[in-house]
Amino acid sequence: MKAVVLAGGQEFGQCPLSRQLPRALWPLVDKPVIEHVLAALRGAGVGQMAISANGRTHAIADRVGYSPSPDVAVVYSEDAMPRGAAGCIKDCEKWLGEGTFIVAQGASIPLGVDFVALIDSHRRAGAALTVAALSEDEPGPDRNRLLNLTPAGLYVCESSVFPHIKPAGYQDMKEQLIPRLVESGLRVQALPLSGQVLSIRNEEAYINAMVQVLNDPSGRRPLVEHLGGELPGLWIDSSAYVHSQARVIGPAYIGPGARLHAEAVVIGPAVVGADCEIGADAVVHEAILWSGAKVGTGAMVEHSVVASGAAVLAGVEVRGSIVLDTGLTPAERESLSGSTDLTATEIRREGWWSRLWRGKGKQASGKD
Repeated sequence: MKAVVLAGGQEFGQCPLSRQLPRALWPLVDKPVIEHVLAALRGAGVGQMAISANGRTHAIADRVGYSPSPDVAVVYSEDAMPRGAAGCIKDCEKWLGEGTFIVAQGASIPLGVDFVALIDSHRRAGAALTVAALSEDEPGPDRNRLLNLTPAGLYVCESSVFPHIKPAGYQDMKEQLIPRLVESGLRVQALPLSGQVLSIRNEEAYINAMVQVLNDPSGRRPLVEHLGGELPGLWIDSSAYVHSQARVIGPAYIGPGARLHAEAVVIGPAVVGADCEIGADAVVHEAILWSGAKVGTGAMVEHSVVASGAAVLAGVEVRGSIVLDTGLTPAERESLSGSTDLTATEIRREGWWSRLWRGKGKQASGKD
């Protein structure tokens, strides 16, 4: 079977982390999010995948390659302008050919999803398109459950959908393709999913997904079972250095080449990427450190993301924030709504901690 993986386009300035990497490449444990998606599809018997990443294809191709495992072949589809989910599958029409295929989001990880049951239900219903949906599991009759469904970003499609997608311009699944299919008399169904889908929509959802995965012994298994580990809930690479007086309280992942100095404390859920350095007396809690990030002596990082190559200076406390090593201008940083973008210069100034998600602390900062 084949699948189209939608790895997203530009974020139009709203997401500082996505300026460094597309969301599909944000690391979760030891791999980018999209590699966990591809592994889930491979486990469902999908051997051929097309990754559609408008404007970001080269970055993803450099990481994922064309054969990420012996039984998987990957091709890439790119359009200079955003095409929407339906437009992206239209661009893959020739490659997909006839038959059933899956559409998945490159920044949404399926965990415990029964793809076999999903595809079987789709075919038995004679549907042209099946929308996989998540349920709140409300008690009561099935009707109540159906009313609480939300799309999971997973679709099963037949090639009969292609004539209903325009070959140019932005083409959305929910707003354009599905209404056209219904108007044409083709069957579209919504199907409640087993399992869960972790959608990495923004930085806060990213951290929450990490916390949820690492705190769930069954949910985290596909992401960590290849890592081994001598103690439950701790995955410390053999090349990492952990001082005898440092402490790691799981669940936590410590990547290759990472260094934890004396009295440093990592309190899970937490992910410390390759070649990170956590100074003496520093504390990292519910945080994600990308490769090469540094946390200085006596600093604290909590519920935050420290991007690759970025540094939290000695004695600085970072809570609910993003620390970037970036060349953005001050005007560009001010335009980034709903997120925090801190440079090494800014974190020396008083009041920077007030720039949190959703505009928290604006009164404390004295800024409008």
